[in-house]
Amino acid sequence: MRRIRDRGENETEENARQAWYSYSNHKGKRSDIQRFEKKLDRKLDEIAGEIAQETFKPCPYTPKDIFTYKHRQLAKTSVHDHALETAAIFPYQQQIYDKISWRSPAVRPGLGTHAFMRMLRNDLFRSMQKECMYNVTLDAHHYFPLMCHDILSSQLDRFVKPGKLRRHLQKVVDSYPQGVPLGIKTAQLFGMIYLSKFDREAEKFFGIAEDSEKLAYWKSRYIDMVTATAITPDDYRLLAMGSAYLGMRFERFAREGLRHYYRFVDNIVIMHEDRCFLHIANEVTVMILARDYRVTVNKEWNVRPTWTGIRICGYVFYHEKVMLGRRNKKGLCRAAHKLKKKGTEEEKMRIKLSSRIGFAIHADSTNLLKTIGMEKTLGKIIRKRRITPPFAGMTPEQKVKFSSICAFIVNDGKNPPPENPIRGLRNQGFED
Repeated sequence: MRRIRDRGENETEENARQAWYSYSNHKGKRSDIQRFEKKLDRKLDEIAGEIAQETFKPCPYTPKDIFTYKHRQLAKTSVHDHALETAAIFPYQQQIYDKISWRSPAVRPGLGTHAFMRMLRNDLFRSMQKECMYNVTLDAHHYFPLMCHDILSSQLDRFVKPGKLRRHLQKVVDSYPQGVPLGIKTAQLFGMIYLSKFDREAEKFFGIAEDSEKLAYWKSRYIDMVTATAITPDDYRLLAMGSAYLGMRFERFAREGLRHYYRFVDNIVIMHEDRCFLHIANEVTVMILARDYRVTVNKEWNVRPTWTGIRICGYVFYHEKVMLGRRNKKGLCRAAHKLKKKGTEEEKMRIKLSSRIGFAIHADSTNLLKTIGMEKTLGKIIRKRRITPPFAGMTPEQKVKFSSICAFIVNDGKNPPPENPIRGLRNQGFED
């Protein structure tokens, strides 16, 4: 693997400007961004000069605790440091991404969560159910705060040749007492680089097929595990083939490697057709992560059948469908219900819930969006256009069923049906 050579591409004012636009995208309303842009040209010249002269020193970080689902501690820094760190790696980040396995699409421009979701979904759709019958999901415990600086520095040496770029990245590593500060651009890159070598090893099943001693040991472990855990008719049918067949079966799996291996920063998913082989692969994975990378895996892992669903990144993956995760589904429904109670118009609701709806439409959530009235299809638009309001000044959205009005009158105006927008009638001056 050829390492990246620093030829001074990041020392120009034009590079600093492009990096600034990349960093400040969708952040224009922040007060600190607006203050920085008032003196943008002078600030960008300073950034280019600091990169060229290597005078950059990271500012002290300000801790910030957030409690989104679980407690995390971010490290806040100045806009100047954010812009400088982005400019320092901006010309080289694509080269770094190209050296990382395609099975780890996180934080890459244009990829990220949805690319990981599509890769896992397409793999399940195009593979036979038998091939991905079982899965295991591993989650690293406090991945960023517990990164080892020595291991991270050695990984950076594999990617970057000696020069200004490597010294800059090493400054960022040494600026934090332990681990990597969450909340900066470089931390996302470090999260991918730290286990990049592990990804390549996992795809080849850690070279066990090429090592005769390791192969003999794990082969005997596999045969013993198959013998001890046989419970279904298929297990007994496989056991009846004999130990020689089981040994050749393990050797074939070891030579093939982990063909259904994926990683999203600190989450690892492995799928396989053999439950016992997946147990061994999981045991070896946890051992190598702890021994060579000082990464501890949370204890909630277990080998499960894939038909029960793979829960990761806010989705639940099955062989034939992808559903929205329970937490995200509840959040979308509750937010839509609150806006409906306030009498918010449908189009305004869709705008306010655009991020949640955008996350949901990547899954098979058509029925969910229809249930909460947030779908926007051509058929729905045509049906609205065909509605003729009974009174002048009414819009098609204000027309309600006659049965809903009768139910509202019978109940003396109490507890109207959820689908009855009677509040819209009152706002237009129509009384019950």
